[in-house]
Amino acid sequence: MMTYIELEKLFEKDFAAAGIETPQVDAARLVADITGASTLEMFLHPDREVPREQEELLRKLALRRCRREPLQYLTGKAWFRELELEVSPAVLIPRPETELLVDFLLENAFPGARVLDLGTGSGAIALSCAFERPDLAVTAADISSEALETARKNARRCGAEVRFVQSDLFSALEGEVFDLIGANLPYVTDEEYETLSPEVRDHEPRLALTAPEEGLALIFKTAEALDTHLVSGGKAAFELSPFQAPRLKDLLEKSGYNTRIACDLTGRDRFVFAEKK
Repeated sequence: MMTYIELEKLFEKDFAAAGIETPQVDAARLVADITGASTLEMFLHPDREVPREQEELLRKLALRRCRREPLQYLTGKAWFRELELEVSPAVLIPRPETELLVDFLLENAFPGARVLDLGTGSGAIALSCAFERPDLAVTAADISSEALETARKNARRCGAEVRFVQSDLFSALEGEVFDLIGANLPYVTDEEYETLSPEVRDHEPRLALTAPEEGLALIFKTAEALDTHLVSGGKAAFELSPFQAPRLKDLLEKSGYNTRIACDLTGRDRFVFAEKK
């Protein structure tokens, strides 16, 4: 049997050889998540051996990681803001930049505000809003029944109150209005899709990534229906690609909305925020 540190170093070497960008981080997280041992425990007890069954499982998972399966799918969990979420190949892995979309929603949410998360996936946006602000009335919609099942599991996991609706954008929400709408919809073009990392291209659900019409089909369809589902003075937040942001801003402004573009953590135009007059 090998020690925790020995396994971590072995996996780090294998991950680096496989072209993984963060081999040390991934190796440490894999060992910690599967064994439950903290970095401090490994440091304090460097000679402690990993139980044989866990070592066998870790070696199998490490091999899959070398084949570029996302670490979050291997461990079955991902962190988003304050929440540890269950993830699977049925949903996208939540990205750190999307936390800024949640910031916008929470900063603009008055007590009891009605919030809609379109394309909820794992439930990251909706559950964060409901968890951090239990006073909000949060609805989460997605076209995928598998994604909604994952989101429901995550709601039970974190104890957040959210209403889940299977809906193709607003199709199942006829007659409903909201004070805030967040939309992290598919926006990757077919051309961009071919350039994505193996982790994303080969393992994450394409349905949740790509959209026709230069990636803007679903975003434009949502923007064009905002008037019907957003109250006067209500606000919406869209996550999209930098080159798409000016086009969406222009569309919304022509529809009478006050808009602004905001950057992600790397300084790229990533969000369009809109307010209905």
